[in-house]
Parts: sequence; C-alpha cells; structure tokens
Amino acid sequence: MSIVFRKNIMAFGVCVLALFSCVVGAQVVPNPPGISFYVLRVIYPETEKKGVSLTAYNKSAAAYLMQSWIQPVDPDTGDVTMTTTDQVTMPLIVTPPLARLEANGELTLRIRRNGEPLPTDRESVFFISMKAIPAQQEKDKNGAAGQMALTVVSNMKVFFRPEGLAKRAVANVAAELSFRREGNVLIATNPTPYWMTFSRLHIGATEMDKAQLRLMVPPKGQRQYRLPEGASGKVSWQLIDEDGWNTPFQHQNL
Repeated sequence: MSIVFRKNIMAFGVCVLALFSCVVGAQVVPNPPGISFYVLRVIYPETEKKGVSLTAYNKSAAAYLMQSWIQPVDPDTGDVTMTTTDQVTMPLIVTPPLARLEANGELTLRIRRNGEPLPTDRESVFFISMKAIPAQQEKDKNGAAGQMALTVVSNMKVFFRPEGLAKRAVANVAAELSFRREGNVLIATNPTPYWMTFSRLHIGATEMDKAQLRLMVPPKGQRQYRLPEGASGKVSWQLIDEDGWNTPFQHQNL
C-alpha cells in the first residue's frame, strides 16, 4: 500500500504544531500556513446563552471537511481521554459537527450547552477536537487503489465558567496556589474555582517537564507532581491565562 502525504495536509500539521507550541512559550505565530485558529483556548461564560464561537481560518489552496466534537479531559494525563465511548453524553455540543472549509476561507463553529448538568460553583474543562479531512478532488477519485490521505486532529481546551465567575481571572488568582512537599512529591493546592494550567513550574533550578505541565490543578482541589531527583529550593510558577499568555512569576518557599 502506498501512502500519499499531501503537501497541504502536512502544512496543516505544521500549523497545528506551531500553534499549540505557543501555549508554553506564549508566542504568537503570525499568519501560519494551512489551517489556524487565532485563539489558544476557548472561554465559555454561562452568561453567553447562545454559546460561544470558534473560527477556523484556511490559509491554503485546498478545501477540507472539518469534523468537530467535544471530548473530556483525562485527569491522569491532562490530554484527551482515550477511554470515551459513544454512549458518553457530553454537556457541550459543536455545530456544525461536519462542514466544508473552503480554500482560503473560514468556518465559524458554535459551542453551546445541551442541557446536561454542570457544576455551578466551579469551572469545567473539555476539549474541542477538530479533524481536517482533505476534500476529495475529481482527479483523486480515479487515483490508485490502496492510497491513503493523512488527516490531522487538533484539540483545544474549552473552559465553561458558570455565572458568578469572572471572564478573566487567572492572572489575578495565580498567587492563591499553595505548595507543600511530601518526600519526592510536590502537592499543589488550588482554593479557587478556576482550573490552573502551568506554563512553567520550577523547584529551585529544576524545571518540570512538559508531561507534568499538562496536569492541570483542579478547582478547589489538589494535584501531585513527581519531583526530579535532587530537586530542592523554592517553588516558582507561571500559569497560562485566558489568551494563552504567561502570567507573572509567583514564588513560595517550601
């Protein structure tokens, strides 16, 4: 079987990698090729009764079918959960779930609630997953049998904030995190109603790796982090705010 790696699909993949690497570095990639999103996360205040929108921009000369859906966050990894079944009902939906994104065009998706209950005293977090499927051209229909086109799925976090929570709050509450150490485990305590995502987390001169940074600290809860061998000193941290930028550094002695 031959595999056709289409140039435009590869461009989309590069764009996705560039886009989501911006989260940790808080850098913006101007006008990247392929398909891009001009936000790094979606904040959904409950006061937006008709939902919130997310626009995909196609900077390539190829059309795509965009398939979009909501998925839960795996609490153990901070990534998209791999154990979801079709029977799980998510409290958010995306419309349209399948639509054509024209070459050099844009597509606006709407995220809204579907009536399933959500906590009213704290933020909830999900992923919106978007799969770019290359639109079949007439010349492709008569192509060689056994060829396969590469598709790319990108995932973006959606934070649902019930009434009473501020639309912008992360930078203001970053200092409310507290830490304690138990052996080789660092325990972060979050007394606020917001999910907290680290962009950087240091113990003295030792920096936590990206796999650990993906583990968000839940609202009104705790998260444990494995300390690297020999790590010691004060804790320093930055969070990712609503626009994907780093908050100012905070510090605490252990």
